[in-house]
Amino acid sequence: MRLAVMYGTATGAATGAWMFAEYGLGLHDDPNGIGRWTGFLAIIFPIVAAWLLVRRDRRPSWGATALQGITFGLAGGIVGAVAIYVYFTRVNPTFAIDGQPVDAWTQALSGFFGALVFGAIFVLIVRAIVSAEDQDDRSI
Repeated sequence: MRLAVMYGTATGAATGAWMFAEYGLGLHDDPNGIGRWTGFLAIIFPIVAAWLLVRRDRRPSWGATALQGITFGLAGGIVGAVAIYVYFTRVNPTFAIDGQPVDAWTQALSGFFGALVFGAIFVLIVRAIVSAEDQDDRSI
């Protein structure tokens, strides 16, 4: 599980860094502008990390893979939530969407639970793909 924590932590840090970079580039100056959409590109970080994790540390059962995914998502969620909270309280505290201020705690909790759920799902999906590839290799 050490690798799940390592990859999850790296994912949370990369996603947070992406958010800070977007701000630094001025993409968050207009809440209805391109910054609203470039954040979705950060989805690549957990997908790639889940792929690398499963390829490097394949669990022997689906239950162990689910636990690995939860650990991965938990680690990423904690780091990502801290980054989100810092962003909305220290870096860009006046950020608003459609004139409504954004609550840092709500955003951080949403980021945490999103990382937890999707991190686990991504790991399970990658495991299914890798298992299918293994089956194809054995049939040759």
